[in-house]
Amino acid sequence: MLWHRVAAGYLSAALVLAVGVLAFRGAHRTVAAYTEVGGMNHLLAAVHRVGDDVRDAESGQRGYLLTGRANYLAPYQHAMDESDSVAARLRAAAAPYAEYRARVDSLIYFVHLKLGEVGETVRLRQYEGATATESVLRTDRGQQTMDRIRALLSSLDGDVASDIASAEATASKEQQWIGGLIILGTLVAGGLALLLNLLHARQSAELERLNEELGRQSYELHLQAAELEAANSELEETTREMVEQTVEAEVSQLRLAGILGSATDAIISFDDEQRIVYFNTAAEQMLGVSAEKVIGTSVTRFVPQRDLLQYEDRVTLARRAGRTLGGANLWEVVACRDDGAEVPVEASMSYARSTGKLGLYTMILRDVSNQRQLEEQFRQAQKMEAVGRLAGGIAHDFNNLLTVIGASTDFLLQDLGTDASQLKSDVAEIRSATDRAAALTRQLLAFSRRQLVQPQLLDLNAVVSEMETMLRRLIGEDVALDTAYDEDLGAVRLDRGQVEQIVVNLVVNARDAMPHGGVVHVSTANAPASTHATLAAVDAGALGYVMLSVRDNGVGMDEGTRLKIFEPFFTTKELGKGTGLGLSTVYGIVKQYGGDITVQSEPGLGTEFRLYFPRVAQDPVVDVPQEQTADALRGSETILVVEDEEPLRRLARRILESRGYRVLDAGNGYEAIDVMAKHGSEVDLLLSDIVMPSMGGRELVERLLPVYPSLLVLFMSGYTEDMMLQHRIAELGITVLEKPFTPETLARTVRHALDRAGRNPRARV
Repeated sequence: MLWHRVAAGYLSAALVLAVGVLAFRGAHRTVAAYTEVGGMNHLLAAVHRVGDDVRDAESGQRGYLLTGRANYLAPYQHAMDESDSVAARLRAAAAPYAEYRARVDSLIYFVHLKLGEVGETVRLRQYEGATATESVLRTDRGQQTMDRIRALLSSLDGDVASDIASAEATASKEQQWIGGLIILGTLVAGGLALLLNLLHARQSAELERLNEELGRQSYELHLQAAELEAANSELEETTREMVEQTVEAEVSQLRLAGILGSATDAIISFDDEQRIVYFNTAAEQMLGVSAEKVIGTSVTRFVPQRDLLQYEDRVTLARRAGRTLGGANLWEVVACRDDGAEVPVEASMSYARSTGKLGLYTMILRDVSNQRQLEEQFRQAQKMEAVGRLAGGIAHDFNNLLTVIGASTDFLLQDLGTDASQLKSDVAEIRSATDRAAALTRQLLAFSRRQLVQPQLLDLNAVVSEMETMLRRLIGEDVALDTAYDEDLGAVRLDRGQVEQIVVNLVVNARDAMPHGGVVHVSTANAPASTHATLAAVDAGALGYVMLSVRDNGVGMDEGTRLKIFEPFFTTKELGKGTGLGLSTVYGIVKQYGGDITVQSEPGLGTEFRLYFPRVAQDPVVDVPQEQTADALRGSETILVVEDEEPLRRLARRILESRGYRVLDAGNGYEAIDVMAKHGSEVDLLLSDIVMPSMGGRELVERLLPVYPSLLVLFMSGYTEDMMLQHRIAELGITVLEKPFTPETLARTVRHALDRAGRNPRARV
């Protein structure tokens, strides 16, 4: 009969398991269906929101055009302010549904177009009156855009609603299926339980009969054992109490040993005679000696001689306070390792006395070496960041001044011609000083990791090998240049000029470190991502890094100097022979690209710098610029110059007008909008500064492009890459002209922008 019960039990368990698995899978599908319903409802709400905003903006436009009352423009202004965030939410809601993304993108495009058309008619009404808007209202352009928006809204509304109904029907079917499955499983399980109970009842009756027979037989045995139990009861009780006490003591001892042994802090216990009685594993690792060697010796072996008085004061304080001292007994001290090295620790001490008058001190030591190192690194990072911000701010204003000085000097040289040779020589000296000042600002910006750069795919082997002739001239005849290039070197994405600046700086420093001659070794190699601890924290994928090494056999550096070499304005060279910005500039450039730099140096053994740059998958591409003649840099197009610095704005106008262009100008973004309202159809190119008061270049472009989609844009800036990222210029795909620039550079960049658009009508600079 027993096997019947076992079989029934296994069958019941299998049934419950099968019902549970099927119910779980059905519940998972139901949750997925309702999740899809929620997502599509969110998408439908976002679509309705866009439609409501556009309709409200159009209604407000009509009210304003008819009455001229500005309060009608509130819905339009609200729609313009919220357009980016509403579009972002709509795209996020449609992201899981591929069938809707194309229509959502079209809807966002036509909504932006409609808002641009509304803004255009509003500006016509503002600046030229109601009569000027009649010609616009007679056209059906606005109606066509609105019809497209309504068609997209209707299409999305119908399809999303249909999909929501289908998903809800699927979820309902899944729920019904789960309910039926649970009912069926319950009925079958109930039947099996009833069968099991019947079998159990029959077996219980048989067992009851057998128990009665066994009871009669065991009665006599109980009578015979009664006397034996009485005799042994007292002995068993005594033995039980002794065993319990022994087990409790062993458990407590094991628990305490486990806690102390697994602690990460060093724990040392010693008696009233200062003899060590306990020394945990962490103490062995921290102080470099095993417990067997120190048990029974004096704890003062780990206390420096200069700190013995302080240690004795702490022992006295702990003895007096006993268990009541708590966390107040914390102090920082130095512990001596067994090999003589010192370890900075945070120490605490307590004292306890047993009933037998035996005293025990317990001292806990925590290694704070890493904490002190991190604090020093944090202070260094704060100092570097502060100086970096100062450098970026100085370079911004300085670049504007240099642009005006340099370009004006070029015009003066041009006007002098071949006469006044001495005056022309003086002006040429001014031009040279301007170039040196511009190089200094680039060095400041590179140090602060804020230089405006143009990264490209590079082969470091090719870049460095092309520099070898120049490097040999720089280092002189008494210093040899030795190179070794990895033939399978990976590609990197860097600015070529910055790479050349790094190599020259490191090679010149190596030359200066070998006053009596030597060898400079320059090499390249691939390096895995695990090469360096800080590199492993950078997500460079599986490609790893490309390493550039510059090594010399010169005088080397001690540890104190090595820790300071990347600080701005720190130099070991004589007064007047170094700015102290060279290595800090190298450091800034390397960090700018997500790389790292390590230095190995010892006095008398030379120095090696290793620079690690993230490796990229593409092969490097060499871009050979096309030379342009002076006539090729001329043009007759109309250019709008937007610059808040008036001298720089006048200079840009003079440069462009001298090359045949028609130039309009504005001092800020709002003036530029007014100029575009009057001459928008005539302007071919917008040349704008990025950072300006009230309205920056990015915001200006975002307002103009929806209304003037064919407008070409070129930015100019003497600011930093951090500011470029803050203003998200890269999202617009617009080229940036770096300040300070020469008249020829400005003319070439403008001509290149216009020519690119002429070759491809859809091109954007």
